[in-house]
Amino acid sequence: MDLSKFGEEGGLAGGDSLHLSELRIVLLGYRGGSGKSSAGNTILGREEFDLRTAAQCVKRQGEVAGRQVTVVDTPELVKQEIVFSASLCPPGPHTLFLVIRVDVSFKEEETNAAEDHLELLSERVWSHTIVLFTHGDCLRDKTIEQHIQREGKALQWLVEKCGNRFHVLNNKNSGDVTQVTELLEKIDELVAANSGDVFNPERDYKEGMNWIPEEMWKKPSLPLKGAHSIYPLLLSMSGGSRPETGYDGSEQMSGFGSVAESLLRLVGRMLRFFPENTVIKIKC
Repeated sequence: MDLSKFGEEGGLAGGDSLHLSELRIVLLGYRGGSGKSSAGNTILGREEFDLRTAAQCVKRQGEVAGRQVTVVDTPELVKQEIVFSASLCPPGPHTLFLVIRVDVSFKEEETNAAEDHLELLSERVWSHTIVLFTHGDCLRDKTIEQHIQREGKALQWLVEKCGNRFHVLNNKNSGDVTQVTELLEKIDELVAANSGDVFNPERDYKEGMNWIPEEMWKKPSLPLKGAHSIYPLLLSMSGGSRPETGYDGSEQMSGFGSVAESLLRLVGRMLRFFPENTVIKIKC
């Protein structure tokens, strides 16, 4: 794995960058205790996020190094919340941080989980994602590049999938403003690499559904009811959980999960366009 073309801790070596006065960030984690909420507190420079597990996305804002920064903290890869997270900071986040602890071994199944959940937002999400390593104090005398190399193929694949973009935070040393300002500069570089574009899943979804007339997006005319009630059902059938029943998808029919997963992606993105009391009628 060649990280030589990137600067220290994953920054782009050279190249143009921007200096954005406003930044929008979404934090994603693949397991509990990743340090995700602590990372949000470190970025904002104060205790804004409760470190206890939350069931829904939480948005906080503040001024950091002269910039207006919005941070959305998500539950640990809860599918429905991931689908909605980007819509909480319109027109879309400048970057998504996939938060990983450096002191916990990263296995292949966690790579698969991260891939499945991130792609609920669309394949384009990877070009807007940075791997954010927490508990940087546990590296001791190792560099983050050495850690990635030693950890193995699963972590290397994930970092490469994110364009070899990564950064390290030491949440125990939250007073070190340098680690945060360097992180913000990497967001500038990422946005510059994306030609100034932000991650906009609604636009991506509409582009993928270009067979639907533009007028429909402006004012839905089809008889749609109950989309929000369909979503948890599809979530359970795709292997997710339904908090109201505790169903974990273990009884799903063989081969049906992938179909439900596809419908989940479709319906999950459509929910942003319709009121909560809307129901979709599907003809097969």
